[in-house]
Amino acid sequence: MIDDDLDLSTRLAALEARAPASGTPPALPVVRRRRRFAVSMAMAPALVLALVATSATGAVVVANLVQGYPGIQNPGQPMAGVHLECMSPPEAAAALAAHGFTTVVWQVEGGDPNRKLANGQDATTSVHQTVPPEHGYVIPGSVLADGSVIMVVDQRVGTTGVGDCFGQPMP
Repeated sequence: MIDDDLDLSTRLAALEARAPASGTPPALPVVRRRRRFAVSMAMAPALVLALVATSATGAVVVANLVQGYPGIQNPGQPMAGVHLECMSPPEAAAALAAHGFTTVVWQVEGGDPNRKLANGQDATTSVHQTVPPEHGYVIPGSVLADGSVIMVVDQRVGTTGVGDCFGQPMP
């Protein structure tokens, strides 16, 4: 046991003799930390200002791009009280034409909202067309600035009607 301790002490002394050393202990880079911290503190107001400017600009852009239009059946609108939601899409197209709306865009929603595709997206579709579909629930749309009308037709699996005709069989 004593030989092991002596052998260990000899090996430790030889290892210490080969290790490079100076008379002073190593110093930690304290100045560097302070400099990095000072730079980050100095940049914080600039980053906050950039974030605020970006948010404000985004809000202005969105406010200028998004325009709302009243529903075509809202009180005071041309088709108020017509109950387009109780009609089939061809009947609604005829009613719109009778009131002078000849440019109509039909947004047809289809598919199965309860089923997912292989990539995880809903198995639904949304198509714009100028000819009304033969069947589906009509959801009254809006008159746009150019006088055209956008109407929505819901053909998704399991949907029911809306408005005064809610729950009626699909036309």
